[in-house]
Amino acid sequence: MDFNYDKKILTTQSELQVSVADLRDLIQAFSIPIEDQRHQELQMVLESIVRKNGLKIGALSVG
Repeated sequence: MDFNYDKKILTTQSELQVSVADLRDLIQAFSIPIEDQRHQELQMVLESIVRKNGLKIGALSVG
């Protein structure tokens, strides 16, 4: 699974605010045994981080 970011919006030097709850959810999502469910959960967490940081939709995704 790949972590993707839109290089027009973010760079590897960009700073994001990520809550402890978001980190917990990311870690827990990786333990989901069914890949489609894991992918869906990871995408939901990333969308939450995007929203909380006021970024454009699609700035972060999993592939």
